[in-house]
Amino acid sequence: MPNTGPEPVVTTPPLEVAVGLVLDAEGRVLVSRRLAGRHLAGYWEFPGGKIDAGESAFAGLVRELHEELGIVVRAGVQCLTVRHDFAECSVALRVFRVTDWSGEVHGREGQEWAWRDPATLDPADFPAANHPMFQALVLPQRYLITPSPAVRAEIPAVVEQVQAALVDMDGAMLQVRAPSLGRADYRALVEPLHRFARARGIPLLANAPWEWVADLSGIGWHLPERRWRALDERPSVSGLVAASVHDAEGLAEAARLGLDLAVLSPVHSTVSHPGVPGMGWAQFAAQVREAGVPVYALGGMRASDLDQARTCGAQGIAAIRGLLGMEAGEAAV
Repeated sequence: MPNTGPEPVVTTPPLEVAVGLVLDAEGRVLVSRRLAGRHLAGYWEFPGGKIDAGESAFAGLVRELHEELGIVVRAGVQCLTVRHDFAECSVALRVFRVTDWSGEVHGREGQEWAWRDPATLDPADFPAANHPMFQALVLPQRYLITPSPAVRAEIPAVVEQVQAALVDMDGAMLQVRAPSLGRADYRALVEPLHRFARARGIPLLANAPWEWVADLSGIGWHLPERRWRALDERPSVSGLVAASVHDAEGLAEAARLGLDLAVLSPVHSTVSHPGVPGMGWAQFAAQVREAGVPVYALGGMRASDLDQARTCGAQGIAAIRGLLGMEAGEAAV
């Protein structure tokens, strides 16, 4: 018999599902319980359902939430695509942050539903693919990055400036970045900020070798590209783990490693990197839609860019000067 070569590999496309993160006026998120006899019966979930052939993800979301819960979704922005392999099937969850809806919620299929504080949700009550959605619900919209002191004598002024900025922000997260400092001086910077942040419930991530900060309780780790590329799995860190990325490949790797968030840059060209062109908001939005983790926009960001970033699906913005009220030096070129 003639040699026809290896058998072709037949792959089944993932099941496309639209999911809505619907909030009420009190900031509670809408959840429902899967009915008996269905896949993952008994688990709580964020509402949604299968996208029909030829239907857009948003149209599928509108239809499913009306059919299941009787509400009318008028607007939303896709902020995640979570890909997950269950034993029974593979799924691509197109996750939308619903920004405008109306109607009275009721379980039209007899399912249980509830409004829940996102901070109190127990991941064990939800399917395994939901972790990025929890983060999208609780992570703040502003990710402040510290200015980098050139010498130890500048550290107290930087600490004072950052603390004052955090007090004025309505929800924030902090990255302590100081590439010019050695271990002892970095500790002199991070320790007072760590105490300040813990006392106020502000997530703090160190952008430094982990052994420099491993003894600081609850601290997170921000990974520049050279560090996350050296990893095969999520590092064992009690706090949040983030990655700096520059393209779709980086976003995909952040999701594969199970990280909590990514910072995608540059959106605009900046004074600090004049030879690097910005991707612009359209390309940024396209990459965010496919990202498997919440994404922050970086590169020429000002506080006034937050609404634009959120419209593009971002969790929020990351910046140094732009979140310290010093936008002129960090403005887009």
